[in-house]
Amino acid sequence: MIHRRTTARLRRRAIVPLLGLLLPLAFAPPGARAAESPASWRVTAAPFSLTFLDHGRAVTGEAGGTPEGPGGRLSYQVGGSATSQEGATYHRLTDLVARRPVRGGTAYTVATDEPGRTATVTVTRTSQGVRVRWSFAPSSDVTAVFEALTARGDEHYLGGSSAAYVDLRGHIRGWSPGKEGNEAGDYCQNQEQAASTFYLSSGGYGLRAATDHVGRFAFPGATQQSDGPTCAKTPKPPTGAADPYPCPVAATAQPDRVQICVKDAELTYDVYTGSPAAVTGAYYRTVGLPGMPPASQFALMKWRDVNADQAQVLDDVAQMKKLDIPLGTIWIDNPWERQPAGNTHRINGSACTNTGEFDPTFFPDPQKMIDTIHAQGVRFGLWVTSHVVSAPSSSQGGGTCAGLNDIWAKNGWLVPGTNYIDFTNPAARERYVEQLTRIFRMGVDMAKEDRAEEYRLETTQFAGGSGAGLYLRYPDLYQSAVTEAMRRAHGNDFETLVRAGVPGTAQHTHGMWGSDVFETFAGLRTSVRYGTSESLTGHFAWGSDTGGIDPQSPADATNSPTPSLFTRWAQFSAVSPVFEVGGAGLNATPWKYDADTVRRFRDAVVLHYELFPYLYGLARNAARTGVPILRAVGFQYPGDQAAWAQDQEFMVGPDLLAAPVTADRADADGAAGRPTPVEVYLPAGRWVDLYSGEVVDGGRTITRQTSLDEFPLYLRAGATIGFNSRVLGGWRTDELSKPGLTGWLYAPGAGGTARFRVPATTGRAQVVVPLRQPPRSVTVDGRTLPRAADTTALRAAGDGWTFAPGPFGGVVLTLTSQGRPADVTIR
Repeated sequence: MIHRRTTARLRRRAIVPLLGLLLPLAFAPPGARAAESPASWRVTAAPFSLTFLDHGRAVTGEAGGTPEGPGGRLSYQVGGSATSQEGATYHRLTDLVARRPVRGGTAYTVATDEPGRTATVTVTRTSQGVRVRWSFAPSSDVTAVFEALTARGDEHYLGGSSAAYVDLRGHIRGWSPGKEGNEAGDYCQNQEQAASTFYLSSGGYGLRAATDHVGRFAFPGATQQSDGPTCAKTPKPPTGAADPYPCPVAATAQPDRVQICVKDAELTYDVYTGSPAAVTGAYYRTVGLPGMPPASQFALMKWRDVNADQAQVLDDVAQMKKLDIPLGTIWIDNPWERQPAGNTHRINGSACTNTGEFDPTFFPDPQKMIDTIHAQGVRFGLWVTSHVVSAPSSSQGGGTCAGLNDIWAKNGWLVPGTNYIDFTNPAARERYVEQLTRIFRMGVDMAKEDRAEEYRLETTQFAGGSGAGLYLRYPDLYQSAVTEAMRRAHGNDFETLVRAGVPGTAQHTHGMWGSDVFETFAGLRTSVRYGTSESLTGHFAWGSDTGGIDPQSPADATNSPTPSLFTRWAQFSAVSPVFEVGGAGLNATPWKYDADTVRRFRDAVVLHYELFPYLYGLARNAARTGVPILRAVGFQYPGDQAAWAQDQEFMVGPDLLAAPVTADRADADGAAGRPTPVEVYLPAGRWVDLYSGEVVDGGRTITRQTSLDEFPLYLRAGATIGFNSRVLGGWRTDELSKPGLTGWLYAPGAGGTARFRVPATTGRAQVVVPLRQPPRSVTVDGRTLPRAADTTALRAAGDGWTFAPGPFGGVVLTLTSQGRPADVTIR
């Protein structure tokens, strides 16, 4: 079969980490090795409180005062239920009563303000930080627990994904998979929502709540009133289930503390200390490192909101090939499965999902289609879902799915009150995995995993237990089933894109996409925030629908996204780890744009491919450490207050700063052929503008006039990154890497001389050094390189250099392998 041989070839092409009760004191458990973690703690006995230290320096601790309930430290709720606080009372821990040593730390017995109830607070040192676990005796009727840590006025915070902000100060972040907190209006689209029980602070620490129960963080200054409302449509409680109340936070703003609330009878949390990278690494070494995707995950992906038939899928590949635009994967979105009998009205949502069969009318020979795509060196993917459509509405084609997919409901394999498959039911899970495995073995290399966060499942009952402890796990249960099917079919050589995330999902998925946003510059701004804030959830291989998905009302797929918006979004995708394009507008057929827009789109895709070695290296580091590829500027520069104010620029790894053009005026500017002024904050140091070669002093905000052919992209002076420049040719359109041809990009500082080291390579290395004028000479290890007249002559020569003007131009030099690093001097 062609698909098996071709799939194997595609895999081979892939690029193969209290000594006294009355006095506070620092405590490190006997025998603990300092190298394990710099974190320790200090105890105050009356009232009982904890302070957390990094190398003996206090970085945070339990907040002051003795309030009961939300906003108070070591506080708890008695009574009420998951759906109501009626009859609930609040209480708190008071003074230390006793202590006893435990392995790695101490268990403290603490009184409460309730007669007959005590708490045990066990604090231990782990290899990564400090763990705090507190529980009650008795624990009956405890329905929520509250903690509060100190916060300075200049502290900033990063955590789970958000469409509305990057810095979490002043905001609330819920741990549930669905929307919560300032997500109204346009933000209520079906956007991905990666819940996170982890946050980090610019103050030198991070915290992870070790729980599968629903909870919230309320950061300094946040209130429910100022940070709401929540989205009305998604997530919603199942039919017949009660609507749960949000985990309570203080009714008034608390500027001096981070509030933690969990709806459970106990609380365990880990405190990590150090830089953002150190804290992030410690967190992921605790919970499990993200999975490493195959190299093909970084190639261009293409899709449509609805494909008319299999001939159109093949034509889409042909159109991209005709335009010489690199293409790595094409997938078919919903609907591809069987339609209700007699239904010829195919739109998104009209299929009987989880039938496990292609619709025979529109995809009469799916195996031939897949084989034909593979024969062109392109991977093939399918949209999959956790929900079962039993009867599409009339607006989605109408008809019944009886006899096609009703096995799920007939066997009781759905979560009660929903159309979601219950993956805690072993029989349902195995049916789902077997069905997908059979489909994937046809040569399906990629799965776009939609849904999983549209229901608030906290008050329902799964086959495996109460939704109180399973709701937070649902996306992981679903996505791990898809991954098992993929691994049965292809081992670990597969691609995924998911839209919902919770702690753990990043360990067995390979990518995430920004999901449904409008085809507007507001949608682009939302996506930039998502891509940046998503970074700490482990889904480092992230991308967005280039151009958005839905034309804003009134919908008009003939002129949306506009050429300017499509170009600016493509530039954002160029520096995102995942570059995918498609939707319900013209972005599904980029060849229908004018020639200049097509050229600019191709340029963006080529830039993404040129950046592949840098992105792939960052991905390998992320898989080893959890440190993300896309980073808030404040993550890289935590002591820089101005860096935390940036939500429309970000770092790509430690050295590359990108500021996509996202202002509304960019549409009119582009249409009129005039540049758009973009304000860019550059942290202290020197930065090289990769489009102009200008060296710019940082520590300030500059205004860059930016034409449609470029966007603000800066490399830190003195940095060398992998960069497979196409300026010398020799690359096939779809190649991410080429054996024997390694590329580097070096950013010189200001001055007349540039000195840097080229790492040891195999084969021929090509190095680009952005300069505005040709130098006098180029030497390598003291040996003068000859200058070639142009890039054509240099391509034919051995070692040498030339000067190539234009974007990403400057000195281009080639070196043959010497088996060791080479020192280059440019004067």
